[in-house]
Amino acid sequence: MNAPQFLAPDADGVLEPHPVGLVEQSNDEYHGGPGISKSHLDAIASASPAHYWHRYLNPDREPEEPTPAKIMGTAVHSAILEPDLFPTACVAAPADINRRTNAGKAEWEAFLDAHKGKTILSAEDYKTCLAIRDAVHRHPLAAGLLTGGKAEQSFYAVDQETGELIKCRTDYRHDSGAMIVDVKTTDDASPAGFGKSAANYRYTVQTAWYNGVLDAAFGEHPGDWVFLAVEKDPPYAIGVYFTEPEQLIRASIVARRDFLRIVEHKRRGYWPDYATAPLPLALPSWSRL
Repeated sequence: MNAPQFLAPDADGVLEPHPVGLVEQSNDEYHGGPGISKSHLDAIASASPAHYWHRYLNPDREPEEPTPAKIMGTAVHSAILEPDLFPTACVAAPADINRRTNAGKAEWEAFLDAHKGKTILSAEDYKTCLAIRDAVHRHPLAAGLLTGGKAEQSFYAVDQETGELIKCRTDYRHDSGAMIVDVKTTDDASPAGFGKSAANYRYTVQTAWYNGVLDAAFGEHPGDWVFLAVEKDPPYAIGVYFTEPEQLIRASIVARRDFLRIVEHKRRGYWPDYATAPLPLALPSWSRL
């Protein structure tokens, strides 16, 4: 771990030294810790500053509970990127426990106690994770992309213009530093289908943001970034895509815009909602009125 170079508030608001560069930590530690990530950019871009404040800065906010889709997505990532660790991270729930009976409730509690810290999946979801893992690792192109590197690495840097702590967490980074592979589960991995997902979820902004964090941390970023798109249903079809240079230029501008918007509101301590001034009513394009 690198020497601490940044003071960031802990859960109680006390400033503590935080390392920059490559930091060994769990996924929960990354998401629960300080620093502005690509998810922060999405939050400020998709709603009002008040929504951003409530999600990331409100001291009285309730912990965000993971949705079933998010739990499954994390499990699939674990199966693909860390297949040796997947059985220790996730476990299939027994299907023959009747939790409506006292005996079944007791058996279920015993099962949970025996697997504390693990993600509990249904037997069907666990089987799906294994099937997706196998589809990726026998694929002639995808399998080769996931060799010669490490999964789930956290990187931190200090933005030189603003002094803010910025961060990213790579799915799979080659040891040479020349390539990052980002795994995306999707309903449609075809060029047109995944292109829609990339637009909706701003995947090009992700590439631009990660490149910026790595540039700030090390003075360079990987020359290649690959999206490995995997469908969630049989036959678990796969698509492999890269970002065009022109797309990356536009995405870098958008990422910087969203980041500076967060910084501006943080410094002003001003987190407005939509009603900063009266606005004309915006009817949808399909309206005939």
